[in-house]
Amino acid sequence: MVFEVYCDPCTCNSRKALAGLELLGTKFHFNHVDYFKREHKDEHYTRDLNPFGTVPSATDDSEPITESNAILMYAADRDGGHSAYPKDLKKRAQVNRWMLWEASVWFPTCYVFIVENMVKAIMKAPPDQSVLDAETTKWHKMATILDNQLAKHKWICGDEVTIADIALAAPMHLYGVAKLPLDEHPNLKRWMTEGIEQLPCWKKTQGPVDTLAAMAAPNGTNGTVNGPSQVRSTLNYTKNLDPKLTELYYYESEKAKEIHLPGDDPRDVAIHNGWDRAKDFSIDREGFSLHDFKTEFSSWTDDEIVKSKFYPEVVEFLKKSVGANRVLVFDHTIRTKVNDAKKITQETNTSQRAPIMLVHCDYTADSGPLRVRQLLPDEAEKLLSRRVAFINVWKPLHNIVEERPLAMCDTTSVPPDDFFKLHLWYRDRKGENYVMRYSPEHKWWYFPKMHPDQAILLKTYDSETDGRARFVGHSAFEDPSSPPNPPTRESIEIRTIVFF
Repeated sequence: MVFEVYCDPCTCNSRKALAGLELLGTKFHFNHVDYFKREHKDEHYTRDLNPFGTVPSATDDSEPITESNAILMYAADRDGGHSAYPKDLKKRAQVNRWMLWEASVWFPTCYVFIVENMVKAIMKAPPDQSVLDAETTKWHKMATILDNQLAKHKWICGDEVTIADIALAAPMHLYGVAKLPLDEHPNLKRWMTEGIEQLPCWKKTQGPVDTLAAMAAPNGTNGTVNGPSQVRSTLNYTKNLDPKLTELYYYESEKAKEIHLPGDDPRDVAIHNGWDRAKDFSIDREGFSLHDFKTEFSSWTDDEIVKSKFYPEVVEFLKKSVGANRVLVFDHTIRTKVNDAKKITQETNTSQRAPIMLVHCDYTADSGPLRVRQLLPDEAEKLLSRRVAFINVWKPLHNIVEERPLAMCDTTSVPPDDFFKLHLWYRDRKGENYVMRYSPEHKWWYFPKMHPDQAILLKTYDSETDGRARFVGHSAFEDPSSPPNPPTRESIEIRTIVFF
């Protein structure tokens, strides 16, 4: 019996439900309901799931459950109980007390700040200061109640975190952009920053919130989206020594001794924080785009399970994201620094590699169609008569990315002549990538501290020649703004062909 959850993870109450379910350890299936497209107001949604037209909603064996607090209370008891929603009646009464107070008092007062300082910023409208002034006194009064309670306890109901903590934190989850005046309430601020924000369940549900916050906060500077507006780092370009080829061998060969290797032109470049315009990037214009991509899949070390279980998720994700009629997932690579010592010529376990510190694009105008013919020989000519594109799905696996993030070069800043071929030699076939010559006109972007429930789409080939992006240069890089000894980056890149 699958517990189904329907919500948009960027909203307060949806985030409450998702983080609370993670805290409880409840297994559930996530269904995205786009709040900004008003899918929660659709006829089928209000008829079959939630007559109030709100998110989140849930179903258990087809029985609908609405209201975020009710969903968490139900889930805790459904799975046999959890310390986060204690069975002891007196302890449970305290949890219920704070959850009911959150819904009736705390959420409404926080919501005024969210609307005026965040929603209106997204709409490019100024806040109504008179509304904020009228609400501020009430907000401080309610915040003082919480501050006094948290002066006595680590968590709102004592020494252990409960779903009441998650409920109370949810209206504050955008406190930076909403400009909630937390500094005047030190215990409340400590609880939020040192307690709530350090919980694994909270970190896991942060990604979509960062994306929303970035829409409201210029230059990516707010309480949740971290990182400077730009950093400077070294990217490894390649010198074009035409007519001498630039080559790379993926197996041991005597022929590899006298070749021109790529990456021989390191350059110090500015790499811009993309969060302030995260929703604006287009795979058909800049060559890349950022998306929410939440999955329950976790068996990343088993290639066959990745292929059988995760590949189908990627197919459906891409069909929805880019409008493809058909998607072929044909390869994947797990990238982590622990593979730095692995030689590029190693011919076993090739799905495990280190991040590539080289400005490149995975296909060329010639190798794209060739790969279609190699993978789908019986259908290739028919498929190639219509639009075909290669798209990589790049996604963090376990942690926020703070080590060797991915940078993308805005295709609108790259003339076609800046790409040239890197010839790849395998034991059984030949391939081609593009590498890039340096230009000071190139504009680079990245998304610092990406979350595992987000993904970047990279256009690595497009058969259309109508002016849209066809090839995007990209590279991992050392981020100087990363903390000392950051968690090891672990990411997956899924290589796909999409047919239109």
